[in-house]
Amino acid sequence: MNEKINDNKKLLWRFVIVLLILAILYYVSDVLVPVIISFILFYILNPIVTLLSCKRPKGLNLPVQISILIAFALIFSVFYLFFRFIIPPLANEFRLFGQNIPKYISEIKQLVNNLRMWYAGQSIPQSLENAIIQSFNNLVSTAVSLAEQIIKSILSVSSRFIQLIIIPILTYYLLKDKDSIKKGVISLLPFKNHNKVEKGVKEVNDVLNNYIKGVTMLCFFIGTTSTIGLFLLGVKYYIILGIIAGITEAIPFIGPWIGGVPAVTIAFLTSPILALKVFLFYMGLQLLENSILVPKILGVKLNLHPIAIIIAMLVLGKLIGAFGLFFAAPILAILRIIYLEIQEG
Repeated sequence: MNEKINDNKKLLWRFVIVLLILAILYYVSDVLVPVIISFILFYILNPIVTLLSCKRPKGLNLPVQISILIAFALIFSVFYLFFRFIIPPLANEFRLFGQNIPKYISEIKQLVNNLRMWYAGQSIPQSLENAIIQSFNNLVSTAVSLAEQIIKSILSVSSRFIQLIIIPILTYYLLKDKDSIKKGVISLLPFKNHNKVEKGVKEVNDVLNNYIKGVTMLCFFIGTTSTIGLFLLGVKYYIILGIIAGITEAIPFIGPWIGGVPAVTIAFLTSPILALKVFLFYMGLQLLENSILVPKILGVKLNLHPIAIIIAMLVLGKLIGAFGLFFAAPILAILRIIYLEIQEG
């Protein structure tokens, strides 16, 4: 009887912990995005800073502050090159795409009318016809809504001057004081829990370090390969479509498909044969990614069920917008580690 009461108490405490975590995420959602971006930059730049600041022969034995400034200079150089050489042709593609939007809308309407004429001649039941039309409308609406969410989220962050200032400052102190921050987190709890907290912090650090580096490499590879492949196939707006494929690669499960749909659609409006070639190209790219790249590059195991990640994407998408789709998996992995440590308590 006592064991049953204790089990019920444990279950109640677990439920309370989950509610507290969700409440904290809800109330800090406004500041969550710049903090997450700062941590992403930390894990990208930390290997460079470590290499420059470590003692010889492993490193160059430079002061930490100098190492951080060099790392910042490198990443700002990358941004400069991006805006110098990528943005101009990208802006030109956006301009051309904007001019052709009325034409594409007209072609899509014509395609829908042709489909209606085809399945009207096939004696398709009215209920099935309505279901097909509704499904198509829902697909278009979902795609447009997701694109608008991503654009609004990016613009909302880039338009907030305070957040733009906070990101490099927070990243700097994470790089400079990472050891003292770790010790400070551990010291917040009673002495008997120090080993447990240190173990949890190490697990969180390992998961984030491996995941962010792996996803960054995958996004860069998929984005670059998609751009080159679409260019060779003769698809219009190949730079835009390649960047979309690279960015959406960071969204678990659905990201690669979201990234491929615009390219296939644009190709289909040019030629069904070209759309088939683009479709086969993306299928081959996904096969290469899932069989070779993901196990090699993203070898980290988050120990999360796909259903849990999808639910986390829906919840975080509601809390922090489109960015929640990108950060759901690592945030859920961190919460899982914290929850397990508390449960073992």
